[in-house]
Amino acid sequence: MITLLLHSFYATGLAFLFASVFGALTPMISALSLFLGWWFGRRHAEMIVARAPGLKVRAFSRGEPGAIEILLAVVIFYACLRHFTWLLFRHDSKWMTLSPNNFGDLPLHINYIRSLASGLSFPIANPSFASEPLRYPFGADLYDALWESLGVPLRSHLFLVGVFASAWSLVVLRWFGGWWAMGAFFLGGGGILVLAKMKGIFLPQSILDWKNLLLSVFITQRGVLFALPAGLLLIDLWRRHVNGESPLDRKTLAAVGLVWGLLPLFHAHAFIVVSLVMFGSTVIEHRRQAFAFLFGSRAFAIALVPAVFFVWRSTDGFKKASVSRWDPWWTSKTEEAAGFLWANFGFWLFLPIAIAVAIHFSSAVTGESKKKLWLRLSLACGLFVLFFNWMLAPWSWDNIKLLIWPYLMLAQLANETIDFKLPRFSRYVIAAALFGSGFYAIAVSLATPSATGLVIYQDRDLNSAAGALAGVPEKDAVFLAAPTHEHALTNFGRLRVMGYEGHLWSHGIDSRLVREKVDAIMNGSPEWLKLMRELGVTHVYWGLAEKIKYGEATKLWMTSLENVSRVPEIAIYRLPPAEGKSK
Repeated sequence: MITLLLHSFYATGLAFLFASVFGALTPMISALSLFLGWWFGRRHAEMIVARAPGLKVRAFSRGEPGAIEILLAVVIFYACLRHFTWLLFRHDSKWMTLSPNNFGDLPLHINYIRSLASGLSFPIANPSFASEPLRYPFGADLYDALWESLGVPLRSHLFLVGVFASAWSLVVLRWFGGWWAMGAFFLGGGGILVLAKMKGIFLPQSILDWKNLLLSVFITQRGVLFALPAGLLLIDLWRRHVNGESPLDRKTLAAVGLVWGLLPLFHAHAFIVVSLVMFGSTVIEHRRQAFAFLFGSRAFAIALVPAVFFVWRSTDGFKKASVSRWDPWWTSKTEEAAGFLWANFGFWLFLPIAIAVAIHFSSAVTGESKKKLWLRLSLACGLFVLFFNWMLAPWSWDNIKLLIWPYLMLAQLANETIDFKLPRFSRYVIAAALFGSGFYAIAVSLATPSATGLVIYQDRDLNSAAGALAGVPEKDAVFLAAPTHEHALTNFGRLRVMGYEGHLWSHGIDSRLVREKVDAIMNGSPEWLKLMRELGVTHVYWGLAEKIKYGEATKLWMTSLENVSRVPEIAIYRLPPAEGKSK
């Protein structure tokens, strides 16, 4: 499993490098990147597993908690398998998804994957905001695009990546924090079972903010499929290295540095927290020499250039760091804080206290070892409090991607300080208390797909769009179209002047001026030609979504531009090149 995880990172990094050098992602680059990624990944995985045998799959059967680990793994993997099986499926001439959390984001990722695989000039323009390059950390979509460009069907590689990511995440979580970490991530959240006002029924996770992480983060946020296990791997390999438990040689440190440097290509939030935790672990072990130890390490030297480049790129030269702000109590209001904490976190609120009590009264650890446990608990709680109040995204809820890391660090500490003292049966009682609501949320989500699935695309719309787009062979064409999240253009990896505003806003893109120009054109402004030139429009897509949003009245530009569509249901108007520009 670690070989596959490292392979995905290395193949993606190589593809980014090769595509940047040669100008586009091609099938040859995809095949070469996947092969070299596997070759390097296998070699480095062998070195890592030699120093961390717990990363082997058969490690699940070892130790007293082995039975509960296996039980949790079976339940979790079944839930993941079912969700990824029905991540994108066809039913009754419709393309659907099982989870409502995927309804908005899945078309966005499909658009990114197919845009990357189409051979656009690299780095590609943002398919949802074509006037800017794609700055979103698109590593996960680039990895899928490697398979897409080789002809693997979209539904197949989305499924396979999800299943393998579920497997390697379970392996790394078990190694990182035993059954506590496995359950904390996959079966946590979902809300406490609250009797007040709800008359004894379960609180639906839709009205909570600390939702079940499998449903709200893992299935939907494709970067997390890679960043979660890689980040946990980095955190604990580095901690064991700096405390002398399992020192890493130069080659293994090089592997750590490569994954660390590539992490912001997959997930910016994960890179921030993982880097903070690695630095914190160094301070705990080396005090005043921490800076020299970390910054003088081979891992840091290798990670520095790619990490700075990808962070610089995703933040537009660090300009978008301004989205960070102080917003106390995450998504709640101060006066509602107590009820918010209990409803969202329930029995998990007592875990830091239980860990503190276990550390204080433990006779198994003394002196410096006990002091380091206290410092690790302080680091985890400190980071959770910090990111509960300091937002690093326009949408405050997105800070859940930061909060999951100190949350899992607490699960790791519970596994180290509490678990070894527990009788076998008590583990199941604790698991039921901590994971019961999350398990219920997942169980509810596993309903019949055809009955509860949400429609993303209709076959008739895609067929019409395919016929219309046959008249636009230019892969870099920029379309003016309705800014809906499930627009047919997303399925074909096409570029739009402006896509769904909710996505743009959450990615830190201010689209207000562009939206005003788009609305003016689509509503028939006499200055349509000037505005289209300013926006870089090459084609106008006029289908059902556009008629619903802007009305069916004839617009001025319709009488002046050529309709190149080959089907009657959809019109595509081509804007001729400006004078002095070739077609």
